[in-house]
Amino acid sequence: MAETVIELDLSSPWEPPEVPAPPRRRLRTRLVAVCVVLVAALGSLGAAGPGTRLTPLYRIGDQVRSGTVFGDLLFVDRFQQSVSDPRIEAHRRSDGARLWDFPTTPQQQPASVSAGALILMRYSDTDNGFSTTLTVVDSATGRQLWSRQNASLIGTRDNLVIVEQQPEQRRIVVFTPEEQQQPDPRVNHAWDGPPRHVLVLDERTGATVWEHQAPPRAALDYTWEGRYPTGRVTGVNQLDPSGLVTHRDIRTGAVLSTMRLAWSGVPAMFTTGASWQFAPDAVPHRALVYPDGERGAIVFDLADGRALFRTDASRYDGLYPCAADLFCATDDRGLVTFDSTTGAPRWRLGPYREVIGGAGGRLLVSTLEQATGDAPPLAVVDARTGKIVMDLAGWRLIREVSPQRLLLWRPLDQRTAVLGQLDPRTGRITVFGRSADWYGPPSCSADGDTLACVMVGELTVWRLPPRPDTDG
Repeated sequence: MAETVIELDLSSPWEPPEVPAPPRRRLRTRLVAVCVVLVAALGSLGAAGPGTRLTPLYRIGDQVRSGTVFGDLLFVDRFQQSVSDPRIEAHRRSDGARLWDFPTTPQQQPASVSAGALILMRYSDTDNGFSTTLTVVDSATGRQLWSRQNASLIGTRDNLVIVEQQPEQRRIVVFTPEEQQQPDPRVNHAWDGPPRHVLVLDERTGATVWEHQAPPRAALDYTWEGRYPTGRVTGVNQLDPSGLVTHRDIRTGAVLSTMRLAWSGVPAMFTTGASWQFAPDAVPHRALVYPDGERGAIVFDLADGRALFRTDASRYDGLYPCAADLFCATDDRGLVTFDSTTGAPRWRLGPYREVIGGAGGRLLVSTLEQATGDAPPLAVVDARTGKIVMDLAGWRLIREVSPQRLLLWRPLDQRTAVLGQLDPRTGRITVFGRSADWYGPPSCSADGDTLACVMVGELTVWRLPPRPDTDG
């Protein structure tokens, strides 16, 4: 049975101070209504304490497209307006003061940020084919440092920018007879283009620090600290058709280690965990190989290279380690899990289709946002048994924020929402904000103790509570 621990502090300032008269009666009525809604829907709520500020730190309006928080800066991307071209602005994170702006084009968007640079990508599709342009801007001054064409951004590390050089694009029109059978999406298909070419560039000048061209039919996978776009690339792994895995330091290109898997062939896809950052308790030292022309994947132990098990889950089913000894995937009925060493089925849970994060042996599970606008199901699950320990019906996930935080929002009416931070170990939700202009799923960015969300062209900045793992 789901846990039902309610922790409500009625002294919390749910209403902003500028409540119209008569203040006492209206505030009391609204507080009671809010509490009734929350008590009916929440599994466990820790409201902000007395005197805690639930109103935003500040707002930035005027056609905002996106915002990115990094360190002491907030980068604001604005749409084109009738009196000005689109532009990127840098604001001081603490108070929103504007520091500089940089003119852009409608096709140009912020892609990544580091301590010293903001990286913009421009995507163009013309009669000559598809092309990209990478532009690096000094994050302190807004001055353009350099640009490079036909480069695909991977990420950054220290004072380096990691890209892959794209082959020259030419538009080729291929006519496929209607009666020709389409490829089976559950069969793995390897990249049939030229070998991948890695370039590690100096952040300030764009000069090549080192480069590496993978041999034909080899697969590459990058290792990370944190999550794109503000995370850091730490290394690159290469799987050769012989089964040899080579791990290189991203700063120098030096080979740090090698390992031979008990396998040979052409890899359609190979990963050692670049996309597994959401689950800090996930099992380490695993590699997935999707063999070309076959179905499913093989899971290997990176400690000794032996094959542990094989699964029919396709690369589109998202097989990944999601807990200390568990792999998760998605099929047509929902989440399905496997033992990370033997591959034996553990438990199945529908209608949930994705694991958002987890800690302390518990997972936060949900589905993708619905086209209807209805709130997708959200729950905390015991990773060992698959049983729901807390139903978070009514709460919705704030996506694409820091992997160290699980942030939620809950609509109170068509325009009003409360914001909270979930500790999956306890199910406790710490409410940290309330918005009177919240119209649906937002676009947000978080770093440190700051959350910035864009809603209908306006950016709102909130102060976050301490992370659960540091909240003694």
